[in-house]
Amino acid sequence: MNRIFSLIIFALLITGCSEGDVIENDIDFSASLENCSNLNENTFVFYKIDNTSNQSLSLGFTSTTFELDTVPEDLSITIPLNETTNTLFYRQFGSAISGADYFCASVPPSGITVTQELIGSDGSIEITYSIDSTTDTETIYNRAIVLKNVTIIGEDIVIRQEVLEFGTDKITIAN
Repeated sequence: MNRIFSLIIFALLITGCSEGDVIENDIDFSASLENCSNLNENTFVFYKIDNTSNQSLSLGFTSTTFELDTVPEDLSITIPLNETTNTLFYRQFGSAISGADYFCASVPPSGITVTQELIGSDGSIEITYSIDSTTDTETIYNRAIVLKNVTIIGEDIVIRQEVLEFGTDKITIAN
């Protein structure tokens, strides 16, 4: 009898243990990549907004070597993600938002309700540039932002992705 009771207790312990929800999920959505430089020096934000589902993916970071309208000599920059200065946020809102007002203003608009928020806890940001076209007067570059080995954490949810293609945009540089 003790043996059966011990087996039942052991089975309950094994099935009752949980490490939380770990979800392999693709949080990428089709929306155009936008950016701004915040009011603080060397602080930048890239963001995507899907107003049909009222969600956004934003990437804010601080860098003394990055500039929005220039291209680095080696055509690549890597920035580590963390939860304080170089952050990735996934947010679901109660209503549609304006990206320029929400992400680029010194004071975000009031009355916006965030219904779900996930914060990136680790990983890296890789920003790479490639030449799209060149003329006598200008060179147009494609800028691609890829997040690698990202863990995004929220209430009762953890999402891990090896590669998250954040988006691309174009930069025009005068020759």
